[in-house]
Amino acid sequence: MTDITRRDFFKLTGVAAAGLFLSNIVEAASKPAAVQVPSTAMDFRSAKIDKNVIRIRNGAGDLMYLIEGKNKAALIDTGLGIGDLKGYVEKLTNKPLIVLITHGHVDHASGTAQFDEVYMNKKDDTLFREHTAMANRQGYTGATNPEWAKGLTSANYQPADDPSRFKYLKEGMNFDLGGVNLDIYDFPGHTQGMTAILFRENKSLLVGDAMNSFTFLWSGETLGLASYEKSVRHAKKATEGKFDKMYCSHGGGDLTIDYFDRMLEDIAIIKSGKDDAVDFEFMGQKSKIAFAVRPGDFARTDGGIGNIVYDPKRINE
Repeated sequence: MTDITRRDFFKLTGVAAAGLFLSNIVEAASKPAAVQVPSTAMDFRSAKIDKNVIRIRNGAGDLMYLIEGKNKAALIDTGLGIGDLKGYVEKLTNKPLIVLITHGHVDHASGTAQFDEVYMNKKDDTLFREHTAMANRQGYTGATNPEWAKGLTSANYQPADDPSRFKYLKEGMNFDLGGVNLDIYDFPGHTQGMTAILFRENKSLLVGDAMNSFTFLWSGETLGLASYEKSVRHAKKATEGKFDKMYCSHGGGDLTIDYFDRMLEDIAIIKSGKDDAVDFEFMGQKSKIAFAVRPGDFARTDGGIGNIVYDPKRINE
């Protein structure tokens, strides 16, 4: 059985599994009042990856993206809601800002309370409420970067938010930032409301957690493997020929542009029963890792790129 620590697991999958750190859900009737949140030296770092695109990394290694047009800017995802993300972003752009949330997991959606105009797929509303509860956020932070977490107090966290105030993000929508268009595609699998975003003029596709080095199809909010395969095929067809760069929300952030094909090949191997099907247990939950990995860096032993963590009982679902 593969031995992966809690910290390693979160680094690889980029998600705190539903139910691992959940506490009572904090709900608000409207957008929470602004609060002054102290920052630490490790809250945010950033790098320019295209002429108008900045990749922001938080202290847990989760990635956010800021893209700027002539008239507006869009922040994609808000991380853990630790520190003053809005203040940090305002140092990078002075344009009016909209926020697009790729999905409702703790490491991508917990900082929305600072922002007025937020879009997210409504299918992730319940997930959002569960994952952005304070105890879940604190547990995730402690698991991914315990040294950073030691220096945090409750004062470092943004308040909980209410997704009922968000605007619906769904396939077919377009956001014109002023000569820079963002096209929205549904990409369910990792969550029911998972969203991919095409930076049209940049010819870049952000897939968030829909596909990455350890694509997570395991807990209750995910699709089964067969349904995920349909989702991959749909997104591949819908975006074909429209991008020459592909980004994700963990690790280094860059994927090879043939990642759709790589995922479909891996899914076919799993369905044929020819994958390694490595036993994997995490906090009492059992699943399979499709391809054997090396200890330490968890790279595939066969030299392949990407991996899938899946429930063997849901292959045909």
